[in-house]
Amino acid sequence: MESGDVAIWLLIVLIALVIIDILIRLFKKKAEKEPKQENEIIDMVNESHEQGVLETDEATMINNIFNFDDKEAGEIMTNRSNIVAIDKDTGLLDAINFMLNNSNSRYPVYDENLDHVIGILYLKDAMRLHSKDESFDKPIGEIKNLIRKALVVLETTNIDDLFKTMQSKKTQMAIVVDEYGQTVGLVSMEDILEEIVGNIMDEYDVDEMHIRGKGDDTYIIDGLTPLSEVEVTLGIKFDTENFETLNGFMISRLDRLPEKKESFKTDYGGYEFSILKVENRMISKVSVKKIDDKEKEEDL
Repeated sequence: MESGDVAIWLLIVLIALVIIDILIRLFKKKAEKEPKQENEIIDMVNESHEQGVLETDEATMINNIFNFDDKEAGEIMTNRSNIVAIDKDTGLLDAINFMLNNSNSRYPVYDENLDHVIGILYLKDAMRLHSKDESFDKPIGEIKNLIRKALVVLETTNIDDLFKTMQSKKTQMAIVVDEYGQTVGLVSMEDILEEIVGNIMDEYDVDEMHIRGKGDDTYIIDGLTPLSEVEVTLGIKFDTENFETLNGFMISRLDRLPEKKESFKTDYGGYEFSILKVENRMISKVSVKKIDDKEKEEDL
């Protein structure tokens, strides 16, 4: 994703968070003064929805506002069994390759098991260190100031309080533990945001965010786009289980990490894949063009 795309996405999220905070305070303040008012507002919202005055997403968002501070971290977290994390003994280069081949930009780091999460590893921090050609094989747990401190909260933590804590600490992720201190899940700022906006953010067309058609069977695709999405768009199948993103696929074909002004092309599945942009040794933008029959004949 280009820096401009990231800025736009962050702006949308920031605006949504501000609106959420204002609406929660306004609606909740009224409801506290008059206990019956909350139910009356909800009834009005539902009636307006039935009459077509409010769209489904709008009605859902307002209803979610009233339920927001009634929920706990344990209700919205990603369960322990679904947490993807990195062992502290993993080498820096291996950790970078792992993150490049997956779609997230930050991962919990653990010592032996998930009950001992020692912090959060950010892809940008790892790439910044890697660009200095230092500590390639050194375990990430031994690299000073690389792993950021993790926010740890109880599963009974109110998500309204958690939201404010994460804002104040400027963190996007929290590890959730039970009363015995054992890890039971993980909560991201996105999880909290979705409790209000539901699937509204998800309703942006994936093609609009990651895959942009340019006509004549040509596409501009973000490097972190999951290969499953590329397969659907291009109608091809990637024969590999070693990577999950287009960036990972391109790096495997290049057989090394790309340079800042890398120029590289590779053919696969009847398409030509060309690197357009590299950021922090990661392929952020790829041009994909269908190879026509004439080009195939010329290559023979």
